[in-house]
Amino acid sequence: MKPLNLLMAGCLCWLPALLVDAAQVEPSELDQRFDCLIEPLTMIELGSPVQGIIESVAVRDSDLIAPGQVLATLDSSVERAALDQARARARMKGEIGSREAELELARQSKRRIDELFEKSMASTQQRDEAHAKVRVAEMALQQALDRQAVAEYDYKWAKEVLNRRTIRSPMSGVVVEVFAHPGEFVYENPVMSIAQVDPLRVDVILPIELYGTLKPGARGVVYPELGGREHYATVAVVESLMDPGSSTFSARLELPNTEHLIPGGQRCEITFLPTGGPEGEALATAGLVGARGSEVLGEVR
Repeated sequence: MKPLNLLMAGCLCWLPALLVDAAQVEPSELDQRFDCLIEPLTMIELGSPVQGIIESVAVRDSDLIAPGQVLATLDSSVERAALDQARARARMKGEIGSREAELELARQSKRRIDELFEKSMASTQQRDEAHAKVRVAEMALQQALDRQAVAEYDYKWAKEVLNRRTIRSPMSGVVVEVFAHPGEFVYENPVMSIAQVDPLRVDVILPIELYGTLKPGARGVVYPELGGREHYATVAVVESLMDPGSSTFSARLELPNTEHLIPGGQRCEITFLPTGGPEGEALATAGLVGARGSEVLGEVR
């Protein structure tokens, strides 16, 4: 027998058993590709908590922003003046010092009267008056301290009022569009729209037959429409309500985008990785064996 025939005979000996093993494990229905859509995880129209005139806008469309970053400010000349006044009142310590001196003087007078009273050199009325002056001085000092505390609260309140006229970013993301510009009046209209793009949101519609096979935490491979390498996403939500009209249900995945290289608002395709455990390994092995079997069949033929 020729060497080539021997080789073919050897392949045909183990090939049927290989194909039978692969046929015993049905391929996962989630291995196919599904259409999906990549969108920002969150998109909001950012407004101002107070009304006023825009003084400055610190960002432009498509700028990346960080949490707490100043995006715009309203005219706040009046509020800054009120803050300066409140700060000055909060720092005034003269009344407290005066009341403390009066209290110390009243206590010294009370001690001398008490000594004279013990020697029968001061009357009861003089002693009572000295004690009363101490109590009055103590109350006057307490009132001064209370006014000081109120002044400090007024200062904090004025600072918060001023801070509310500074619009800051509540999250990291990107500026989608700026609506208001310096000189415009802001009341209920939004100042700008911003979007959270790390992570991104991947929405996919799946046939009802797959319901129950996909769980939160599962992994998917996303192929963006704009091309480039594939990206891995994690299932975050599987909707529990189905669409009876189309016999489908939806799922949402989160796609990391730390370098902001994946633009949102584009179509994509997605396929899901086998779940862990023996079943997932069997599905992966089945796909691998099936591919190799096809290659061998082609060579033999």
